[in-house]
Amino acid sequence: MSQLFSFSRFWRLFSKHTTEHVGGYLLATGVLLGGIGVVLGLLAYMSSGPLPVGVQGSLFALGLLGAGGFFTSSVLGLFGDKKQATAALLLPASHWEKYLVAWLYSLPIFLAVYVGCFYLIDSLVVQLHSTPAQPAELVALFSGQVRLYYALVAYAVVHAIFLWGSIFFQKQQFVRTAFGVLLGLALLTAFNYQAMQALIGPTLNSAVPFSATSLREGGEWYNLELPAAQLGWFGLVPLGLMLLAWVAAYMRVTEKQI
Repeated sequence: MSQLFSFSRFWRLFSKHTTEHVGGYLLATGVLLGGIGVVLGLLAYMSSGPLPVGVQGSLFALGLLGAGGFFTSSVLGLFGDKKQATAALLLPASHWEKYLVAWLYSLPIFLAVYVGCFYLIDSLVVQLHSTPAQPAELVALFSGQVRLYYALVAYAVVHAIFLWGSIFFQKQQFVRTAFGVLLGLALLTAFNYQAMQALIGPTLNSAVPFSATSLREGGEWYNLELPAAQLGWFGLVPLGLMLLAWVAAYMRVTEKQI
C-alpha cells in the first residue's frame, strides 16, 4: 500500500469526514440558500422591472468569492490549532490524503453546491418577478454575453489563497488572509504607479497593474497598452499564483508533526 495515496484509505477518510461534518454542511447550505434568497428577493422587490442579467451575474460572482473564501479559510484550520491538530495527525492517512479531502470539499464540491443553490433561488425569483409584458431572463453560466464562467476561474485563485491562509494563520484565518490580500494589492498598485511615473514622468494619469496606462500630453489623452495577443499572457500570473498557493498549503500540511 502506497504511503502517499491509497484509494481505499482515502475513501475511508473522506467518508469519516463527511459523516462527522454532514450536519454542519447541511446547516451552512441552508444559510447559503437563505442568504441568496434574501438578497435576490430584496433586489427584485425594489426593482421596477425584471431583475437584469448583469445584476444576477454580479451577485453570483460576489457571493461565490465571499462565501467560498470564508468556507475555504476554515478547511485546514484544525492543523493550525494544537489541540485539534493532534487528533487530525493521528488519523491513519497520509498528509496528501488529508489535504485532498479539504481541497475537494472547498473547491469542486463547494462550487457544485453554490451553483446549485444560486440557480435554484434565482430561477424562483425570476419566475415570480416575471410578467407577460416584462419577461425576466435567467443569467446563463456559460454565456458569451455575461461571461459568468470567469467567476469560476477567479474563485479558483481566491480558493488557493484562502486555502494557504487557513493553515498559515492559527486564528481568524479569513480576516487575516483577506487583510493580507488587500494590503498586498494596495502595495502592488502603489509600487506600480511609482515605477511607471519614474519612467513616464508627471504626465502619467493612471497605471493599474497588468492593465493599460493613461497619460496626458499637450492637452491630449493617450492610452498605452500591449497588443491583445500579448495581453493574454497576463492570465498566466493568477494561474501561477494559484498553483503556488496550492503547493504552499500542501507543504505547510506536511510540516505538521505530533
